[in-house]
Amino acid sequence: MHPIYHEKESLDQRCYDSFKLSPDILMEHASIALSNAVAKKLTRKTKALFVCGPGNNGADGIAAARLLHPKYDVALYLPFKPHSTLAKLQWDRAQAIGVPILKELENAHVFIDALFGSGLNRPLDMQSQNLIETLNARKGYKIACDIPSGVYNTDEPLKVCFHAHETITMGALSFALLGDEAKDAVGKIRVASLGITRKLYETSSTAFLLQKKDMILPIRKQKNTHKGTFGHVAILQGSKEGAAILAGMGAFHFGAGLVSIVGEKSKKTPPYLMLTSSLPANSSVIVAGMGLIEPFDEQQIQSLLVENELPLVIDASLCHHPLIHTVLASGKPLVLTPHPKEFCSLLKLTCNEDVNIETLQANRFTYAKAWTLRFPHSVLVLKGANTIIAHEENLYVNAFGTQALAKGGSGDVLSGMIGALVAQGYSLKDAAISASLAHALVSQKLTCNNFSLTPIDICKGLKWL
Repeated sequence: MHPIYHEKESLDQRCYDSFKLSPDILMEHASIALSNAVAKKLTRKTKALFVCGPGNNGADGIAAARLLHPKYDVALYLPFKPHSTLAKLQWDRAQAIGVPILKELENAHVFIDALFGSGLNRPLDMQSQNLIETLNARKGYKIACDIPSGVYNTDEPLKVCFHAHETITMGALSFALLGDEAKDAVGKIRVASLGITRKLYETSSTAFLLQKKDMILPIRKQKNTHKGTFGHVAILQGSKEGAAILAGMGAFHFGAGLVSIVGEKSKKTPPYLMLTSSLPANSSVIVAGMGLIEPFDEQQIQSLLVENELPLVIDASLCHHPLIHTVLASGKPLVLTPHPKEFCSLLKLTCNEDVNIETLQANRFTYAKAWTLRFPHSVLVLKGANTIIAHEENLYVNAFGTQALAKGGSGDVLSGMIGALVAQGYSLKDAAISASLAHALVSQKLTCNNFSLTPIDICKGLKWL
């Protein structure tokens, strides 16, 4: 896991105060990382154009161009006059060694956005918007310095922003890079060292970006076992029975020893899933909500969910139903797996907060953390382009998901997978993290067209992680 921060100015200041590093030293290391990234995309016959702003983000770009000149064909384009002390200094240095300076935008093989970065805290003016749109329209490889221009280091919704293939962010990760809207803008994120190791630069945080190595698969190491060793997942069937079946398939493929569908008999059920009209006595966890369309027997569902000590995984329709009040009030350990619309409904039902999807998406991290404060016994899995797992004031961001997962039934499989890990003895938080990572990594690993991935493909793909 790598920590995430709302701002990095305090981390820079700590370098100045505690490690005796000057701003110029940090900038030189930032520009080295940026120039190295650019150099990897250049040959003797290709050109890079650094588009630099008036502040320290622009200074990073100017310094990187200086480091590459004259070995590579590089040029600077400054639509605004340098105004920060370091920008002026780097401008003088670049001029002194003869870095080419353009008076208007030209074509290039690599474009580097060093306009605003993390310093952007105001709406872009029309000149800047037009420039960014022009850069986006140009052919070539796009690299952003620190944060793509137009992506705010606040909760502002995106309007116009630079679309990078790659972002070289300085020192540490920021929340601005990991919002759902930013996912199409940041490309591959690389963190640059600023003169000390990343471990020294970073301080404590309550938010983390998940890595592949944070996924703990339920590999069976013990040899003397039986099916009961790996838990029994009970899945409540709704009127849309296919959703429960998909959840059951996800649970079975992710290691659960037994999986039962609690509901009416169906001819569509795979032979490895059991059917029952009542909750099995040896159940380890209950998964509910998927396909549970009203009207349904509220008393029966309430009894199944709260009149026992089993942990819960709650999805879909129950996020829209007042019964969720009773479930949360019971204090039972539970995992909630809403998509944004369902989370808005949860906030309305449980917190009396009337939040629309646009507001939620612009403030995903804020609302997710607030939920953990209000319901500390729960684990929230807020699905999205970058899924957030929230528990006990901590946020864990899964950025591995792809657009291939945007299909009906994908979330049902995820709920079953989480239930399977809970049944096998994982904590609720660890089950949510590992299942979410596995679910996302399958979508990357499968080689089919990304529009054709099915929920059953996800289940099958778990075999090859």
